[in-house]
Amino acid sequence: MSALKAVTARRKIGITTQAAEISGRRLSAAAVARLAQYHERYLRGMKGGRRIVLKACDLGGLDLAGINLSDADLPACDFTDTIFRDANLARANLFGAFLNRTDLTNANLERADLRGAKFEGAILTNTNLKGADMRRGEVQGDEGRILFDPSCSFKDAALLKADMDTCKLTGADFQGARLDGVKLTGADLRDSSFDGANLSSVEMQGANLLDANLTRTAIDEATEGSANLMRSRRAGRPPKGDVLAEILLQHKLWIESDKVEGERADFSETDLTRFNLAGHFLPGADFTRAVMVETDLRETFLVGADMKEAILVDALLDGADLRGTDLRGAMTSGTLLQGTKQGALDDERIVTRL
Repeated sequence: MSALKAVTARRKIGITTQAAEISGRRLSAAAVARLAQYHERYLRGMKGGRRIVLKACDLGGLDLAGINLSDADLPACDFTDTIFRDANLARANLFGAFLNRTDLTNANLERADLRGAKFEGAILTNTNLKGADMRRGEVQGDEGRILFDPSCSFKDAALLKADMDTCKLTGADFQGARLDGVKLTGADLRDSSFDGANLSSVEMQGANLLDANLTRTAIDEATEGSANLMRSRRAGRPPKGDVLAEILLQHKLWIESDKVEGERADFSETDLTRFNLAGHFLPGADFTRAVMVETDLRETFLVGADMKEAILVDALLDGADLRGTDLRGAMTSGTLLQGTKQGALDDERIVTRL
């Protein structure tokens, strides 16, 4: 078919390649709704249709629930605090977009271009992200400098039953995120970080976790059973048997000799998941950045212990003595502290710090 005949054929069915392009402006919900009407006609191949092209525009805080922006071009746009419940953003170009604290419940972002996008504090309940591209996305300025962190970020986001199967997530940051029932089957998670994240019943069969940072991550048995964690970075293995007995003995000597003899118990950056330390004498012990998921610490003497940035998910602490214990930055999801002894040490001003 000649070029002229091709154009004529397109005109007959009302298809147009023209776009409604806007750059660097603040838009209202009403304006976006009008643009979406033209975009809908474009998607249906109707006369007068215009594809939405918004570059670095501000749409923050708008209520865009149920809107259809599939195949739209929305690079570097700011959607902070925007409501996208039940919205259709399939195959949309959201390269470098800001979706911080955005509500994407039941939204469809299948096969969207999300390279370098930010989802910090976002709600992604039942969100369809299947096949989306969320690798690093670098944007360079006039002098060749990278303008912002190129990694896709889910810091402190709530991903509940989100579908992220086969997603490209190389270098993604899930720091402090909650992942409950998320599907990550076949996902590329190389060099991604789950520092301080909570993974519960996550499906990770066939996922590539090469060099993924899981050194300070809460991982339940269901997730661990579905994932190949052999090539990921994990917290140190816990001491057992005679090694543990020697650590406890040396720590007791260290305390009784006023730190002259023996050695302080060091469990820092150690994976103590489902480990039993109930009833042990561990005042002043080092648990910084330790992973303690379902760890049994009932009746344990932990006066003055250092637990900064530890992961205490569903840990058992009934009757534990936490006077003077430093828990700053620790994750205590599902851990009850009400049954513990807290407050100041005898004759000292150091108190339990949370």
